[in-house]
Amino acid sequence: MSSCRSPLDWRRLSSFSDPQGASLKPDSERCGFRDSLEALRIAYSQGDAKQLHDAYVESRKTSRFLGATLPLFENVYPVRRFLAMAARLEASMAQHGLHTGCQQFFESVSIPWQCNLPESIREIAENESVIFFGNHPSLFTPFLTAACVNRPDFRFFSTKYVCNLLPTMGAASFPMEVPLTRSWTEWRRSGWQRALVYRLISLVHDMPSPEDIREGNRASLIAGANYIRQGGSAIICPGGGGKAKDRKWYAGIGSLVKQLQESSGDRTVYLLPFREENCSNKRIYAHIQNGPISRVKNAVVYRGPIRIRFAEPIPLSEVGTPEFTVQQIVDFLKEHYESLFMESALASA
Repeated sequence: MSSCRSPLDWRRLSSFSDPQGASLKPDSERCGFRDSLEALRIAYSQGDAKQLHDAYVESRKTSRFLGATLPLFENVYPVRRFLAMAARLEASMAQHGLHTGCQQFFESVSIPWQCNLPESIREIAENESVIFFGNHPSLFTPFLTAACVNRPDFRFFSTKYVCNLLPTMGAASFPMEVPLTRSWTEWRRSGWQRALVYRLISLVHDMPSPEDIREGNRASLIAGANYIRQGGSAIICPGGGGKAKDRKWYAGIGSLVKQLQESSGDRTVYLLPFREENCSNKRIYAHIQNGPISRVKNAVVYRGPIRIRFAEPIPLSEVGTPEFTVQQIVDFLKEHYESLFMESALASA
């Protein structure tokens, strides 16, 4: 067994017992737990949801503590099934590309969905320089958008940990780093399950320094602006994930627009609003779990297809004035977006 090197303090493990009530040997169990955690970190660093899934399953064998607790934890948050679903999505995108791969993934997991992209909007959505922007109530948001929009140059502004789990998406992303340990903030955004999963990710994802985060995110926004300026497209969700009402929008979309206003190139750039409806992470968790409560929720609460709607595109020239600051651009777009989808936002409240 490898030596137990870990910056974390696992001294409390000496008080745990195995499922039969026998005391765990502190040294051996500490090593087993640390080795399991190190295996998870290595699998995550290699960038593949399938490898991380397999390491997660194996951890139940290498640590008696995890072998006893993870099955209980799965009843609260379906990590294993979630990783299996992510691996399935990655395989589909890798084989078929983003557009067809996402479509076939939703078909394979029997998730009903509808896309409302009128032909008058589709021409711009699939052929012009476009910033897609909208809400992000579920893990599916970027993949639903990719399934709707058929263009090979579709890109994402996505969190680095998602890029790591899904290499095909990572290769088509401008990665953004987000804090993972703001439990209260994430609780308010989308409940305790979101806060919990962020804490889990923080065990395997090494966070850079705050300055490195700022520099990395700034570099991604610059790269994204250059890409769109040259005729590409990308999706950004300025409010972050979750379903919290009246959430603030982050400055990223304002910075992106400001850069393009200062130098947009020869092409007309459009901002194209979208809204995902009738979906949440809770609906996804219920779909992949097998318990009686989940079956009732799927039959009674989470009925009808997931929907994604696109509104009329906004030419970049109509977003505020050249004198607008980044924050004024953000406020302008947020107000415009909310006015477009006011009725559906009230219906889902």
